[in-house]
Amino acid sequence: MVTLNTRAGSAGLSPTMAGASAPCLHPDPVDLTVGEPEGLPPVEVREAAARAALEGRTRYGPAQGLPALRELLAADLTRRDGISRSAESVLVTAGGKPAILDALRCILEPGDEVLIFAPYWPTFKDQVAWAGGTPVIVPPGPDLLPAEGALDRALGPRTRAVILNQPSNPTGRVWDIPRLQDLADVILERDLWLVLDQVYGTLTLDGPEVPCLRTCPDLADRTLLVESFSKRFAMTGYRLGAAAGPPGLIRAMTGLGSTSVTHPSMISQHAGIAALQLDGAFEREMAEGLRVRRDRLQAGLNGIRGIRCGRPEGAIYLFPHVGEWMEAHGVASDPELAARLRDEAGVKVLPGSAFGAPGYLRISIAASLDALDKALERMRTFLA
Repeated sequence: MVTLNTRAGSAGLSPTMAGASAPCLHPDPVDLTVGEPEGLPPVEVREAAARAALEGRTRYGPAQGLPALRELLAADLTRRDGISRSAESVLVTAGGKPAILDALRCILEPGDEVLIFAPYWPTFKDQVAWAGGTPVIVPPGPDLLPAEGALDRALGPRTRAVILNQPSNPTGRVWDIPRLQDLADVILERDLWLVLDQVYGTLTLDGPEVPCLRTCPDLADRTLLVESFSKRFAMTGYRLGAAAGPPGLIRAMTGLGSTSVTHPSMISQHAGIAALQLDGAFEREMAEGLRVRRDRLQAGLNGIRGIRCGRPEGAIYLFPHVGEWMEAHGVASDPELAARLRDEAGVKVLPGSAFGAPGYLRISIAASLDALDKALERMRTFLA
């Protein structure tokens, strides 16, 4: 019998994709599982994609990505984080996920450890394992940021890299400057890599973006920065992202990508050029809409007995604590609660256990206001 290796034999869908595709007994569910911005990408993006297809700009291109797109990405990142970049320091990828996975494949030796802060995006753990590494989870404190001393306790002789997602999926939390500086001290002292996932960076909801590298510029030569067009420009299905980092790592990742995807879709790359030439109005309107959604849904959830919902500073999720409600109502686990909300109340959300945080739920706020209002009313009725 043909067999798979150990890793492949235990693999399955990511929890977010599995939760989104799970069958639902309710006839009219409101889906708040996947973090997908509501509505279409900017019209300029759609028109650029259509022109590229109609004009036949669909042949093979450079493995590192179109030079014009890399120039725009380098300028955009330089403006945002204050680190001077050239197009040669940027790699265009088929979404943010390949950028992280290929970086880990180029950084890790078998058995190397990678620190991941809980609550975490489950894909981080899976990708470290697929790259031959060992994920080490740094536990959170009550504020869903790393507990005091937890980072130091997680370090070991095989620690090779740290993954930081800022703002965070699933919590929406943003690290303050002292916490970032403490992390930078550890990375510099231990000569570690930082994989910095800032795909939600432009979706800060309480003030301007404060990029990690603007705060800690000394980390630039040991940081692989990951960007995506999916959240920022509502281009989820275009599968377009980018990585920026030291030349040696970018060269290695380019070589690896050339043997797998060759390069991202040329249609998507032309659409990305159009996106980065916009004036920022689309992004500002998206952030304002998310701010309204966050405030309305957070207030509604906090009005339900046994639910505590903190205020995320960014991203597109709420992450309420439901442990008290579960204890009071004899519900054994957050996956059980999520399943009951899905099938009985018609509200699809994800259990916090999938993100390393039992007793929580992840709720996407990227749906329409009508959908969020309907979901809130159904949750009020069910949880009451």
